[in-house]
Amino acid sequence: MEAIKNLIYKYKLFIKYCIVGGTAAVVDFGILFILTDFFSVYYLTSATASFIVSALVNYSLNRSWTFQSNGKKRKQLPIFFTIATLGLIINNGIMYTGVEFFGLWYILAKVIATGVVLIWNFLGNKYFTFKVYENNISG
Repeated sequence: MEAIKNLIYKYKLFIKYCIVGGTAAVVDFGILFILTDFFSVYYLTSATASFIVSALVNYSLNRSWTFQSNGKKRKQLPIFFTIATLGLIINNGIMYTGVEFFGLWYILAKVIATGVVLIWNFLGNKYFTFKVYENNISG
């Protein structure tokens, strides 16, 4: 019975994380597209700006809803932004490689990067920022 509860909790947490991530992705892609296509900002500069704004949305919603964290923000924020910064490096690296070496449209490269960074961010935030442990079945 405990194993079933843990399994349900794991999926529930990931589903919530994906809903929050979807919201943040709309913000991310929206800002990226507007800055790049309407204001002619270089795509990696746009990607950096959009990533930062979406990371703030992501942190706020994950803290309050997904992980329901009561941890101290001054301890969580540096960890979150370290994970996010590494995610940004991965994101921009994949985008640059996709666009410059494979000739992909920057939005398609961003879709690929988002899939990779989603996994990185979920695991980093689950185990480090919000410290959700396997035996915790609340949420």
